[in-house]
Amino acid sequence: MRILTSVLLILTVIQIHTHAKDSKTMHSIIPAPVSFHSAKGSFSIKPGTLILTNSSSKELSRLASTLNEAISNLGIAPLAIATLSETSQPAGSILLSIDNYSEINNNEGYILEVSKKGILLKATSGKGIFYGIQSLIQLMPVPGNDKKELSVVKVPACKIIDYPRFSYRGMHLDVGRHMFPVEFIKKYIDLMSMYKVNNFHWHLTEDQGWRLEIKKYPLLTEIGAFRKSTPIGKNAGDDNIFYGGFYTQEEAREVVEYAASKYVNVIPEIEMPGHALAALSAYPHLSCTGGPFEVWTMWGVHDDIFCAGNDEVFHFLEDVLTEVLDIFPSKYIHIGGDEAPKTRWDVCQKCQQRIKDENLKDSHELQSYFITRMEKFLNKHGRQIIGWDEILEGGLAPGATVMSWRGTEGGIAAAKMGHDVVMTPGSHCYFDHYQANPAGEPFAIGGFTTLKKTYSYEPVPDVLTEKESKHILGSQGNVWTEYMKTSTHVEYMAYPRAIALAEVNWSPRESRNWENFVSRLVINLKRLDIKNVNYSKSAFGVEIGMIKDETTGKLKAELKSDLPGAAIQYSYSDNKGASSPKIYNSPVEINSVTTIKAWLDNKSGGPLKTTERKIWFNEAFGIQPLINTLYDHRYQANGAVSLTDGLRGDANSLINDWLGFLGENVDLIIDLGSLKDIQNVSIGLLHNPGNWIFMPSAVDIKLSEDGLNFFDSEGIAPDIITPSEPRAILYSVVNIQKKARYIHIIAKNIGDCPKGHPGEGNKAWLFVDEALVNTEL
Repeated sequence: MRILTSVLLILTVIQIHTHAKDSKTMHSIIPAPVSFHSAKGSFSIKPGTLILTNSSSKELSRLASTLNEAISNLGIAPLAIATLSETSQPAGSILLSIDNYSEINNNEGYILEVSKKGILLKATSGKGIFYGIQSLIQLMPVPGNDKKELSVVKVPACKIIDYPRFSYRGMHLDVGRHMFPVEFIKKYIDLMSMYKVNNFHWHLTEDQGWRLEIKKYPLLTEIGAFRKSTPIGKNAGDDNIFYGGFYTQEEAREVVEYAASKYVNVIPEIEMPGHALAALSAYPHLSCTGGPFEVWTMWGVHDDIFCAGNDEVFHFLEDVLTEVLDIFPSKYIHIGGDEAPKTRWDVCQKCQQRIKDENLKDSHELQSYFITRMEKFLNKHGRQIIGWDEILEGGLAPGATVMSWRGTEGGIAAAKMGHDVVMTPGSHCYFDHYQANPAGEPFAIGGFTTLKKTYSYEPVPDVLTEKESKHILGSQGNVWTEYMKTSTHVEYMAYPRAIALAEVNWSPRESRNWENFVSRLVINLKRLDIKNVNYSKSAFGVEIGMIKDETTGKLKAELKSDLPGAAIQYSYSDNKGASSPKIYNSPVEINSVTTIKAWLDNKSGGPLKTTERKIWFNEAFGIQPLINTLYDHRYQANGAVSLTDGLRGDANSLINDWLGFLGENVDLIIDLGSLKDIQNVSIGLLHNPGNWIFMPSAVDIKLSEDGLNFFDSEGIAPDIITPSEPRAILYSVVNIQKKARYIHIIAKNIGDCPKGHPGEGNKAWLFVDEALVNTEL
């Protein structure tokens, strides 16, 4: 007899699993339910077990089939489904019951009771039953790959009372930059629904592509859905590969219907007034200049947007939205509203006349007029607008809901004004950001949002009153796809961070616990394996950093994990060769250029994810430099010692290792403590023009024996080159062959962003990460 139990599974997870502190938390359910109480024994699901419903409704029958399919995936032959004909539940059955239960006050809530005699799942709506089924499935063992028939599946006895903290629990997907097939969109929705996420924000239009068929305006997809090429990296060039596609209205309806079966609402986004170049390429007369345009082949924000002074624009958008409303039954229609430059509006006669005719103050109030006008149209058709927090600028449309993405300030302002808010700040909810050290990650836009950071997010700002807090509907994870060409890449960036945010949105704030979440996540990742989800294992990696030994004053390599109780192993290679794997117990002393590899241990003996980092030992290693110019507080890494800790920064992540100087030169002096024979001096530089970071105009390196009188190094210095894409560059002056104690390095900022750059005339950034003396080059 083959018997699988979820208890056995929980007890055999890898070492990073932390045992629950008491029986009330002994489960692997994500999101964690409001209340979980275990009991003795279990219920056995086996051939002959009945699935009953308390009515013959199509909805309950469909939900019963959903549960039956999940049980079948465990190897139990499909169970019989019937309508309850008795006044009480027969022993040995599973009953799904929808009724006006007084003890359930939330239409998404449910009560699940498992005993030796049977399983009872009750709710006041189909949503509640569906969410209860998701929890019941997670009480069952993870399906195996062998597909052998089981004689019994045991579900531990317990009682769950559960309901969501927030009504809005969202995930977003941008299909404008890169498009993904309908089957993947369905898979994306499947994963959302597993974790009780109920809103799919479908970002359908962009400068780089219009993705939804609009029958009245066929050129939107004939022209606007295709671009002649896609940027390489961060606008470092073009790939010259024709790219595009769109969803037919039939496909969009198919997605909406499928999502509804999973109790997921689909919110379409039609960008306005900005991010509209694909539409303007098809219908250039809707712009301020009349074009001509082409679908954009760069990433960023384009100056050409819909003309707010042209009534044809509003007629066009109303026609588009009329077709959108016919496809999408969502209460909310997202109208974008973000990143709409006023460059064209400020010089457009029609826009300026509109400002005058409507007694508006400026172009910001013109945007408010634009949004308000579209809101009235949608309200007339029984819908509400939702938009990014820029719709606050110039005055918020009366009934608008705000998505706060530029931090929390927009959400706070909107809530204080009495408007509903979905919190989605880039700091915690942007899943296009790096989730671990960029050196071991696929190329991303930047940022640094770990799984633990996402889990730590609190959607309700402390500054709001209890009344204002009620306007926070929930939060949403955003997946922007400039650098995600494939479905597997999207999965890697979204999961498991989407699971962490799902718990933030559903579970009570006071019950959230990182240690307990990780223990449950380990089980859930096995469920993702079964579904062939290419989730990231980055949270199961090791962070390699430097720490100062307070006794000796030396810098040592410190290995850390976000996972509680993790056992870390490592190996290293240096000038003496490679070491064998070791158990990490304390920081590692560094005496030469060293490469460390580290991973978390598990019972099977193999690494989950290996992290590798090179430590550039040199004469300046660990010495606190004197910095004579001010670095910006936003990019301060670990302070001045970041320049001598032996760790190089990554070209695409600006946070961890770089010091940033805005419009300032870098001017630093290193005291080596005694006279040294100086052979080479290097300074790490960053070129990342997409983030307004440029190479210096010049680098001067001077030496001194006494700290007062400095002389030129007179070594062999390289030319300063400007790469075509973001790059971390080590500028090295070699063959110096002089004695010195003090090293003076000046890297000269170019001052302002150069002509033709989007930031032209604004202060330029200069980033440095490491000063090296006599290192192994």
